[in-house]
Amino acid sequence: MSRTELVAGGVYPFFLMNLFPLQMKKRCDQKLLIRMKTECVPCSLNLETQCPAGYTKITNGTGIPDCRYYLEIKTHTLSFPGCRHACMKEFEQPECCQGHWGPDCMACPGGAASPCNGRGRCSEGIKGDGTCLFCNCVHGVCNSGITGDGRCTCLSGYQGLSCDQPIAECEALRCPANSRCTISDEDGRRLQCTCLPNYHRDGTQCEPINPCSKKVCDPNANCIYLGPNHHKCTCQEGYKGDGEVCLPIDPCQAIYGNCPAQSTICIYDGPGKSHCECKEHYTNFVPGKGCSMIDICETNNTCHKKAKCSMVAPGQITCTCQRGFVGNGFVCYGSIMERLQDLNTEVGGRWQGKLTSALSLMENVYEWPLSNLGPFTVLVPTNRGLKGTNIKDLLSNKLKAQYFVKLHIIAGQLDTSSLNNTNVIYTLTGKSGEISRGEKDNQLRIRIQGGRRKGKLLQGNIIASNGILHIFDKSMDNIEPTFESNKEETIMSVLQDNGKHSQFTSLIEKTGLGMDLQQENRPYTVFVPSNGALSNMKAEDMDYLLSAENNDVTFLLINLHSFQLEVASLISIEHIRSMAKQFLYFNRTSTGQVLVSGEEMEETDIVAKNGRIHTLAGVLIPPTIIPILPHRCDETRSQVGICASCFSHALTPCPADSKPIGNSGSICPARNEGLFQMTGSSICFILQEPKCCRGFFGPNCSPCPGGFSKPCSGNGQCMDGLYGNGTCICAEAFQGSHCQFCSDPGKYGPQCDKKCLCIYGKCDNRIDSDGICLPGSCRSGYTGKLCDKPVVPCEPSLRLCHTHADCQLSDGAVSCVCKPGYEGDGMTCSKVDPCASLYPGGCNINAECIQTGPGEYLCACQAGWTGDGQDCSAINNCLLPSVAGCHENATCIYVGPGQNDCKCKDGFRGNGIECTSINSCLEQNGKCHHLATCQFEPSHGWECVCPKGYEGDGRICYGSAADINSVLSTTSNLTVLVPSLQAIENMDEDEKAFWMSKSNIPTLLKYHVLTGAYSFADFQNLSSSDMLPTSLQSNFLRLSKENGNLTVEGAHIVAGDIASTNGIIHVIDKVLTPLRSTVMPRLLARLEQMPDYSIFRGYIIQYGLANEIEAANTYTVFAPNNDAIENYLSKKNVSTLVEDQIRYHVVIDEKLLKNDLHNGMHRETMLGFSYHIGFFLHNSQLFINDAPLSYANVATDKGIIHGLGKVLEIKKNRCDINDTVITVSGSVCIDKKYCVFSESNMRMYTVQIGCQPKCAKTVITRECCAGFFGPQCQPCPGKAGSACFGNGVCMDGINGTGTCQCGAGFVGTACESCSEGKYGRNCDQVCACVHGKCSSGIDGDGSCECDVGWRGVTCESGEPDFLMSPASFHVSSCLLLSNGTAYCKCAAGFTGNGTFCTAIDACETSNGGCSDKAECKKTTPGNRVCICNSGYTGDGLVCIEINPCLENNGGCDRNAECTQTGPNQVSTLSAQINKTGQLLTAWGGGEYSHLNFVFKWKTVFRTKNSKKWTVILQEALYSHIYLGTMQKTDQESEASSCLPLVQGQEGQ
Repeated sequence: MSRTELVAGGVYPFFLMNLFPLQMKKRCDQKLLIRMKTECVPCSLNLETQCPAGYTKITNGTGIPDCRYYLEIKTHTLSFPGCRHACMKEFEQPECCQGHWGPDCMACPGGAASPCNGRGRCSEGIKGDGTCLFCNCVHGVCNSGITGDGRCTCLSGYQGLSCDQPIAECEALRCPANSRCTISDEDGRRLQCTCLPNYHRDGTQCEPINPCSKKVCDPNANCIYLGPNHHKCTCQEGYKGDGEVCLPIDPCQAIYGNCPAQSTICIYDGPGKSHCECKEHYTNFVPGKGCSMIDICETNNTCHKKAKCSMVAPGQITCTCQRGFVGNGFVCYGSIMERLQDLNTEVGGRWQGKLTSALSLMENVYEWPLSNLGPFTVLVPTNRGLKGTNIKDLLSNKLKAQYFVKLHIIAGQLDTSSLNNTNVIYTLTGKSGEISRGEKDNQLRIRIQGGRRKGKLLQGNIIASNGILHIFDKSMDNIEPTFESNKEETIMSVLQDNGKHSQFTSLIEKTGLGMDLQQENRPYTVFVPSNGALSNMKAEDMDYLLSAENNDVTFLLINLHSFQLEVASLISIEHIRSMAKQFLYFNRTSTGQVLVSGEEMEETDIVAKNGRIHTLAGVLIPPTIIPILPHRCDETRSQVGICASCFSHALTPCPADSKPIGNSGSICPARNEGLFQMTGSSICFILQEPKCCRGFFGPNCSPCPGGFSKPCSGNGQCMDGLYGNGTCICAEAFQGSHCQFCSDPGKYGPQCDKKCLCIYGKCDNRIDSDGICLPGSCRSGYTGKLCDKPVVPCEPSLRLCHTHADCQLSDGAVSCVCKPGYEGDGMTCSKVDPCASLYPGGCNINAECIQTGPGEYLCACQAGWTGDGQDCSAINNCLLPSVAGCHENATCIYVGPGQNDCKCKDGFRGNGIECTSINSCLEQNGKCHHLATCQFEPSHGWECVCPKGYEGDGRICYGSAADINSVLSTTSNLTVLVPSLQAIENMDEDEKAFWMSKSNIPTLLKYHVLTGAYSFADFQNLSSSDMLPTSLQSNFLRLSKENGNLTVEGAHIVAGDIASTNGIIHVIDKVLTPLRSTVMPRLLARLEQMPDYSIFRGYIIQYGLANEIEAANTYTVFAPNNDAIENYLSKKNVSTLVEDQIRYHVVIDEKLLKNDLHNGMHRETMLGFSYHIGFFLHNSQLFINDAPLSYANVATDKGIIHGLGKVLEIKKNRCDINDTVITVSGSVCIDKKYCVFSESNMRMYTVQIGCQPKCAKTVITRECCAGFFGPQCQPCPGKAGSACFGNGVCMDGINGTGTCQCGAGFVGTACESCSEGKYGRNCDQVCACVHGKCSSGIDGDGSCECDVGWRGVTCESGEPDFLMSPASFHVSSCLLLSNGTAYCKCAAGFTGNGTFCTAIDACETSNGGCSDKAECKKTTPGNRVCICNSGYTGDGLVCIEINPCLENNGGCDRNAECTQTGPNQVSTLSAQINKTGQLLTAWGGGEYSHLNFVFKWKTVFRTKNSKKWTVILQEALYSHIYLGTMQKTDQESEASSCLPLVQGQEGQ
């Protein structure tokens, strides 16, 4: 059958080609195995965790405990151990078999068995297009096509299979056109001319062949004649191919018919035709974009209410619990407190309303830790279980309530399985609990150590985000702590009161750290080992700690942390840095016991005034500090003295630098007259020669690098000894500061003889490593601990891996591996912080890890250390060339890495940086009393002199105590406890300075005087519970008797029963000091108790103002708080407040309570008489200038402190004139001159030479500064520094009225406006508007807004007809544009689009531009007037208070001060003296009629009309009174005008 017949029969040739291979396999998909792990969750939740759709779980139970999950809370992130499951699924990668192409794997032309009929190459594969590449002839025509054989027909003159061999003989034949030279068919020898291929002979000529005359093209193609035997077959639309074979086009096989593959499928509709349809779970097809995924989160959200729903794949959602919750998203658990609330309020739940008591207790005292920290296990008692506990009483003491709650909390997550596998648990208090089981019901029970009640488990394993809850039928017994908290005492005092930790306390006292722990201005956390823990140390180690030579405080600093941390916080963090710059690590045992660097906590959260104490069962001794053991190996040498008779009076003395051993001599031969005699000699030893033990170096015998027990890690020699520098000289195979690295980067191990296992990374070549690669060191394309697992970018079809993951192929299985710098299971990858781990980045423990990029970091040694970050060595400042900057006459003392102290040598004094030789007088001053001074007299040397007002010999100085003297001399039956001189000398310097001051010594003395005569025998007969009353009111002394020793407040009686006429005297060995609260503190001490005002206190100290302020009789300080000062500095862009600003906040010689600060009152400040502050009342808030009073009436010993919410800015409104004049009488005489005066005696006059004083008198004339007016020097209208806005002259001065005389063109109260019709900055431009509103004023531009019917630049053009028709009133005008079009515009005073206009309310916004002390009133549309409120005057734009004191002194007497108390208001006081001797007062005006008072008074008359009156107000309520004018009546004794108060009279 020919090809033509097949076509005629209607059978497509391509169908025939594919008929046979129909049974052949066309898909050769590659099967891959994919592994993944589920998200890390709490192990107790992992039982229900399922693998993603399509995966199979290959682990059982709770999965693999190889991960940690993180819980984000408000302030930080908590880390918990968790579990996850391993999952696996098979995945088929789609591939076509050989000879097939396209997404549907269609057979190549010619059939899959012989693509392209074996004569070409097919573009096959799932991404191929099925094209065949055929033969190529050089000088001939290829017999191509579906029936061709690929042979070449050569052109004339060429031969060969590829027609590439030329023939020379053909040139002689001269063949006609379109012919060629060929070999004759007859004999095969002769050459002849033959028509060229594509031509046929037509007579004698060769004519071109037209192929299109035959059916050479596919029926679905068009034939185009291109020349002799040349044509082109072009497939019709909808088909593709070479024209001879045309296949129908399936758009779905090429680029999926332009259908987005992710959301649509392509449907074939015929040749070249297709359409797109949405896949399942997609909808709303948009051409070019595809379909939208159906959001199941909106239509069918099955997530928990506390979870976020997200679409991850079509028809698949993922639920993620919100921040602070854990779970699988379908169930989310909140914090312990939230779970308790849910259980207690769950309608119909088992515990509804049954946990109210426990919930209330925990909410009040421990809510924050149980909501934000963890993990915890909480034993929750039911309401019935707390029935015997009075919650209200318990909550009255927060510390005890917290302790009770912590008896029910265990560190960590202990489920019922964990509880069943142990016999003991530990609560947050440190106390243990006993676990048992009931004999009958086998139920788990818990009893606290020392308690009796056993709580039975009712329900367990209630999961929370930060722990687990168990509900019990009983609460734990409220056991008292063995170490009581005391919020009234400092940490040091609390430790001193507890004998169980006396050894550690003595170490603190010995090193001077006790002073720090007595300070109240800084919080501390102290980890205190018990006496037992210290006793368990080696004896020589403990001796060293207690010896005088130990000046190293590092051991103690490791136990101190400079913040206050409670035990709940310690559980939630992995480590902290102690004050010794060492890390303390926190973890917990499976029974809940908290460990601090491996040492067990015994008692937790002992609260003191300045921090917290946690006690330990062991001692913290990290390897990086100086070891606590003897490191000195001093040598001693013995020497025998000169031999002498054993019966001599004394043995031969030892050399000056030694001492004898014992009291007995030894036997030695002595020659006496030729005979040996038994004689004796002193055996002496030379004092110790200092040397360091092996493994220690330097003057302080510090340990060698790598540790004293194994210097240089045992791989080198340490330059030890007293004069060594501690450098390690490493053996050949080792390197590093303490020989801890192998010198060969490819070796590791203790002997550096093991070859590293790391393949494509950097080896961890430490001697203690396991030979794996350093983290983050793998080359690109490799991963794993050994950097041996190749990774490649994932195929696009493998969409399950995260975008930051690569694919790892191992044993035919594909797994997703996060790229370097990311962490996760490969399905989810997040940026990794290499510095967040417990041992960050593999850096040295004394280095900081600094992240520089995703997964990238560098190690930098901490301050005080040097090295590359992985190897850091301590810097000894004392070994540097600069000797740490110490003076040449000072000794450098090594304190720690990069830390040192400088101490002046003997004979010098200073801070060590500067040392000066000691003056002999100054040297002896240490023997003087701290109040005395050392005065050097050439005649008799130095002597101690007490200051004026004190008595004593200089070695002891006593302050004046006149009131106590009268008590001791006039009162009988007293007991005086007199401290010895040594007791006074032993006082703390701060205590001594405080109690020996003039103001405090009377209090101290009264505290030593008992009311009642007590002999020593009387004391012995009293019990320890008896309290001894002192003469200091409400203060008692405590008597104590222990082991026969009698003490009074800790003081022993060293000399007793000294008799006196009115009592008994006992000498004691300690100064007794009452609480300082019995004495009102001084200024700096009071400010120290006000932490919100610490910055202001610092300025008082910085400028040395405290003594100057306290030198005054009284004072008032207005202190801005810290926030106010910081805001002021930031706003002004300055770094500090200057001294004048601080002085401006202080009033001297007046103690002003809040009620003394009247509205309108002014007072002179410490800055000078020209600087006053004013007090004003606005809306019931008191202001000092413009600063609100926020904290009032804080008393000191002499004054008052008020807190401000703003810094006062200095306002110099007074410029008083200070004149000094010379007079013949006055207060201060500055000179004396001789003079002549006469004296009369019995009418006899004599002339004598005498003295005439020349005296100075200071006269202060009150004046206001420029820009201020009136008696109180108020600011003129305008702005600060620019009275009348610079547009006029203010009538200022003490007698001024504050009126502004405006310049030409300006008007207004403060000259703030232009006069009518003027505009511009200088108000000198004239408005030109004819019929409209001008934009006038200082900020105006003179433009016109036309009235209705007018237009033009100056509104000069109008429409008379419009104006003549009042009935046609409009509020807009029709205007023409330049192009002839018209538009509407609203007239002046109206607003809108021109078609619709409304009147403008000029008062609608910002009070119409009027003053806030004015009323805005509308007039015509767009216009208004401003009217000042009652009590104010002005133009309405600027309104100022009317001050009635400016006219006639406000009606006050000329000797009275008129004070403005408000707008047009003054304060006056009228007084009446009645016949019964009472002064009746009534405030002027009905407004103050409710403030009437009656005062007791006295009057003293010389005559009826005497000008001298004495009025003594014995009971006056000064906080409500302003002394104004006294008025008189006819019926009563009269006192008019203001009277001077006579001094020296009794009264208050």
